[in-house]
Amino acid sequence: MAYRASLSQPERLDILGPEGAVTRGADQEWYPDRWQRLAGCGPTAASVIFAYVSRTHPELSPLCREDVTGREAFTALMGRVWEYVTPVFHGLNKPELMVEGMAAYARSVGVELSPALFSVPAARTKRLPYEQAAAFVADSLERDCPVAFLNLHNGLEKRLDWWHWVTIVALDGDKVSILDSGEELEINLRLWYETSKKRGGLVAALGVDGC
Repeated sequence: MAYRASLSQPERLDILGPEGAVTRGADQEWYPDRWQRLAGCGPTAASVIFAYVSRTHPELSPLCREDVTGREAFTALMGRVWEYVTPVFHGLNKPELMVEGMAAYARSVGVELSPALFSVPAARTKRLPYEQAAAFVADSLERDCPVAFLNLHNGLEKRLDWWHWVTIVALDGDKVSILDSGEELEINLRLWYETSKKRGGLVAALGVDGC
């Protein structure tokens, strides 16, 4: 079965920067501190997700009450999220850290979230069929929530950075559209899933019982 799903209002992912430049999603390079710029892909992805769902699900508005359509305001959100979705020595290198951090940030603003996790073991023989990973992504997108995606090894998919979090915003069979460094690009998720040599994961912020 080929799954297809996308966000209902992708234009809400646009952020206005200096001199009218528009990015699709945020860039960890906006963080002021060098360590944040090096390790901040996870909290950046979480910030993008919080900003989007706060505007598309009224009951989740406390996740981001401010207007963050401008880069300065969005960078401030990234700083607040960093305090909860906090990279450790090797970065945010476990998907469980994303789950815990997103839930903790939500609690800090009075929202209960139970993010769902689809783990990808390092051993390819232990991975579930790709279709189950695609179904997990489709379920989150159909709930109008982007998906946080951790890649620790590219496999044969060369359009991904190693040891990196990105945000999935659309799915079409084997391919997904991701946000990375303020740009939207397409990758082959099946190719990554079937050839990556390290563990990884997918995190749906709203969980299986979310909106």
